[in-house]
Amino acid sequence: MNGMSGTEWSQVAEAWERNADAIEETSSVAGDALLAAAALAPGERVLELGAGTGHLAVRLAELVGPDGQVVATDVAPAMVERIEQRVAAVRNASAAVVDAAAIPDEIGSFDVVICRMGLMFVPDPAVALQEVRRVLRPGGRLAVAVWGDMGRNPWLVAVGFAAMMNGLVSGPPPNQPGGPFSLGDADQLEKLARDAGFDDVRVDVVEYVRHYASADEQFDMVRVLAPPIAAALEAATPEQVDAVRRGAAEYVAQYRTEDGGLDLPACALVLTAR
Repeated sequence: MNGMSGTEWSQVAEAWERNADAIEETSSVAGDALLAAAALAPGERVLELGAGTGHLAVRLAELVGPDGQVVATDVAPAMVERIEQRVAAVRNASAAVVDAAAIPDEIGSFDVVICRMGLMFVPDPAVALQEVRRVLRPGGRLAVAVWGDMGRNPWLVAVGFAAMMNGLVSGPPPNQPGGPFSLGDADQLEKLARDAGFDDVRVDVVEYVRHYASADEQFDMVRVLAPPIAAALEAATPEQVDAVRRGAAEYVAQYRTEDGGLDLPACALVLTAR
C-alpha cells in the first residue's frame, strides 16, 4: 500500500467519486480542523495538493472569495478529471496534475498550501515539504492533515488487516514510508517540517468517532480507498471477499453500538507551519 503511483490512484478514482458523500461525511471533523488551522483569508492564492475528487477545493474557493484563487492538484490524472468537473463552474478554481515532490510553479507563487490526507502517501515527504516551502511566498502558510497512529484508526485498519490475514495483500506495514500511517507520529511530523525550513510549526491531534450503520457499510466504503486493497478484492473470489468481510467485522466488533451500528475511533494530525 506504500508509495502508490498516480496510475494506481487513477484506478480507484471512479470508486472514490461513487463514495464521495460518505468519504466527505466521515472525514468532516478532520477536514474542519484543517480549515480552521489554515485560516484562509479573502484574496489569498491557495495550492491544494492531493485534492482527490475536488470537494475540499470548492470550499477553499468559497473561503478565499472571488479575488482569491485555488489551484487544486493531484498526482492521479483520473482524479484531476473529477476535480475539473467539480470546479467547472467555480470561477476562482482550477485543476492540474501535479506531483507534490516536483511542483511546477515558481518561487513564492502561493500564500497557502493545503494537503488533506495526501502527504503520507508521498514516497519522500521531506522532498515534498521542501517543494512546498519553495512555492510559498515569504511568510506563507502550510496546513496539512494526515492520519495518526494506526492503532488509533481501527476504522481504516480493519479491512487492510483482514485482507492481509487472508493472504490477499502483502508488502511493507502501512506505517512505513508512503503508507497511510507513515506520518502518524506527531513529534516526527513536526521535525519533518522544521527540517524542511518551516517556522512556527505546530501539530494538533484530532480524535473523533466515525459512525457507520453497520460493519458492511464500513467495509464497502473502506475497501475502495486504497488501490492495492481495491485491486485485490476486485480480483478475489466471492468466498475470499466474504472471508475478508467477516475478518474486518470481527476486528471492529468491540465498537458495535446498541442499534447494531459502529462507532469507530479515528485520529488525525493537523500540521501548521509558516
